[in-house]
Amino acid sequence: MAREIIATHGPVLVVEDCDVRTWYRLWGKRLSQTTPGTLISALRVECNAAGGRLVRASTWSTALSQHCLCGERVSKTLRDREHKCIACGLVGKRDLVTAALAAFVRFTDVDDPKTAYLDTTASQNAQITYAQALEEALRESTTPSPKPPRRPGRVAVPRQRRETSAPRTAGQRNPATPDETRPTRDHAGKPGHRPGRSPQLTLW
Repeated sequence: MAREIIATHGPVLVVEDCDVRTWYRLWGKRLSQTTPGTLISALRVECNAAGGRLVRASTWSTALSQHCLCGERVSKTLRDREHKCIACGLVGKRDLVTAALAAFVRFTDVDDPKTAYLDTTASQNAQITYAQALEEALRESTTPSPKPPRRPGRVAVPRQRRETSAPRTAGQRNPATPDETRPTRDHAGKPGHRPGRSPQLTLW
C-alpha cells in the first residue's frame, strides 16, 4: 500500500503529527485492522528510497480537520464525517478535505512539526482554479472498495537513489505495532506559537 501511495502521490508526503499510541488507548485492538503505525513506518521508508521525505505537521498549528479550503474555520466533532462550509458552500468527505488541505501545509522549520501552518492563500487559489472538479473529487466515498486482482509485475515508483529498491521492504514487515519509531520530542498537541495564524506567513 505504501508503494502504491508513493507511485500515485509522489515521494514527498505530509502527515499529521499524531501519537498512534493514544489512538490505541482510545480504540484498542480495533486499530489493528488498519495498523496506522506500520503504514506510516512503511511510507517513511518508501519516501526515503524514492528520494523524497515524509514530514509531520502539528495538529495544533494546522487544525486541518477544522478548516475549509477557503480559509474559514469549520468546527467539527469526531462524529462529524461530512465537511460543510457555510462561507463558500463546499461540501465533501471530512477525510478527503483534510487530505487536500495537507497539500497546502508549509513549514518555517521542516524538522519541527510545531512550525507547520496552513497556506490559505494557496488553498483558496486551488479552490477557485479547480472549482467543480475539486468539489466532485472531495465528495467521493472513502469506503474501501474490493481490490481488483493483482496483475503480474510491480508498481512503478519514482526514480530511486543508490539502487535502493522500495519493494525490498515488503519482506521485512513486522507484526502490527502500536506506534512507528519516531524521535523523542514534545507532545504533538502541546500549545505554543501558531505561525499559521500570522497574516504574513499565509501570504507566502
